[in-house]
Amino acid sequence: MAKTTPMAAWARLRARVPGLPVLILVLGLVASAAGALVIERLAEARERQRFESLVDQANGTIADRLATYVAVLQASAGLFAASKQVNYEEFRSFADRVQLTELYPGIQGIGFSARIPAGGGERLQAEMRAAGRPDFTLTPPPRAGEDERHAILFLEPEDERNQLALGFDMYAEPVRREAMARARDSGQAAMSGKVRLVQETDDNPQAGFLIYEPVYAGGRVPPTVEARRQDLIGFVYAPFRAGDLLQAVFDTISHRPYRYAVYHGPVRPENLLFRSDPGAGWVDFGPLAIREVEVAGGSWTVVYRAGPDYVASAARQLVWAFLFGGVLATVLVAAATWRQGMARMSAEREVSARKAIEARQKLLLDELNHRVKNTLATVQSIAAQSLREAGDVESVRANFENRLIALSQAHNLLTRDGWRGANLAELALTELRPYCGPADDRIEMQGPAVWLAPNTAVALGMALHELTTNAVKYGALSVPEGRIVLDWVLAELNADAERLTLTWREMDGPPVTPPTRRGFGTRLIVGGLAHQLDGDVKLDFAADGVRCTISFDVPRQVDSDMLSVGAAA
Repeated sequence: MAKTTPMAAWARLRARVPGLPVLILVLGLVASAAGALVIERLAEARERQRFESLVDQANGTIADRLATYVAVLQASAGLFAASKQVNYEEFRSFADRVQLTELYPGIQGIGFSARIPAGGGERLQAEMRAAGRPDFTLTPPPRAGEDERHAILFLEPEDERNQLALGFDMYAEPVRREAMARARDSGQAAMSGKVRLVQETDDNPQAGFLIYEPVYAGGRVPPTVEARRQDLIGFVYAPFRAGDLLQAVFDTISHRPYRYAVYHGPVRPENLLFRSDPGAGWVDFGPLAIREVEVAGGSWTVVYRAGPDYVASAARQLVWAFLFGGVLATVLVAAATWRQGMARMSAEREVSARKAIEARQKLLLDELNHRVKNTLATVQSIAAQSLREAGDVESVRANFENRLIALSQAHNLLTRDGWRGANLAELALTELRPYCGPADDRIEMQGPAVWLAPNTAVALGMALHELTTNAVKYGALSVPEGRIVLDWVLAELNADAERLTLTWREMDGPPVTPPTRRGFGTRLIVGGLAHQLDGDVKLDFAADGVRCTISFDVPRQVDSDMLSVGAAA
């Protein structure tokens, strides 16, 4: 059986499946996916731009609020520059006029920390107590080697929290000291790092920070660092609780669909000032942005993350709409093209089938015409030979009928299978069956399955008929103990043909006497058959039985739907 190669399978697939619909489907799906990807990228960029705009607005609000606090401190420093000595009542009046709690939410207060000359701590403490503050105490106690001390003298509003800070030496704490020294040397406001405020008494204290504005003797900023260090009087400062401040800042923003975390300096846990959702995990709901706020020499890092109430742009929904629409349109167009292509291919197959049927009909008609002519010629030849050799009318009739029956039986086999050919074993059985019973063991046949062409089958059928009738009249089948052995073999010649050798042997029959003249049967077998089959025929009238060997070429036998032996009607 022929093997199916990949190229042959692909050719059959292309013959059954139109290529254009598949191409449209592939290109349409690719185009839809590419378009959806482009829309997704554009929507993502637009979404990022929208989120960045919200973040920039929030970041600007933080910077503006801190800058406002710096301006308030600068105004407070102006109070000290305009007065030789500011007392408690003057400072309170100034703070009331500023309206800290009403106009500047988030600030804890505004105060003044004075620089204490060396050895002047006891004297300052006594002066403050004499001025109506009997509980005023410098904290922490002085340490050995300290060259400079400071003390908070005023802090408004003077509520319960802020009273705890009076007398505190902020210069003794490293983070505060760094900011105070920076403000002193630069002559400008300076923001401290993360600290815990003295007035922070809650169980869950908030992170805090301070902003310092230096105050110099004479009311002006000295031109050199050395002069600034010598002329420093103290600091106007403001303490802040980071959580209160940032919540007050973000409360002024109407639309804030994000969460935020503020760090002093790099993003590290120890630098965290405030986080808007301390009890929730930072699940990725959308865009992320990081900004820096630079105020008063300090740097904050603010991390913004889209929150659960963040609504993505409607452009994102266009991605799925476009993708769905593109896929649907592609499938519809491909399906329509598929139906059109299948209809065209069906029409082409129908036209091809009609042409093939017409060609086969013409071939069959030509074959029928040829067969009729050959059959008439065969019948004419049979009639002429039967008349020539017969001695009386009855024998002429019997011989003629038997030969016509043999011819018709061969024709029946060929007609049954559309004149495509005949099975050799069935052909031989058809000729021998009239003279033997169904279970008769006087006939032995063996050989491989051989499929004969129509012309070959007719010629070989006539020859077998002549051999059979001769055996019935004069040979092995004329006595009960006689037997016929018919066998055949195939020998390979080349890739396209094989050599068939068929041997007819009569055994256990009466002694054979060679004929004195050649009758029709002998001429049909030796001459006509050899010529028609283009082969070799040997007919031997041996004394112990007739032997006939027929050898000719046949096409290479392949697996085909041969009719089984005995299936002829």
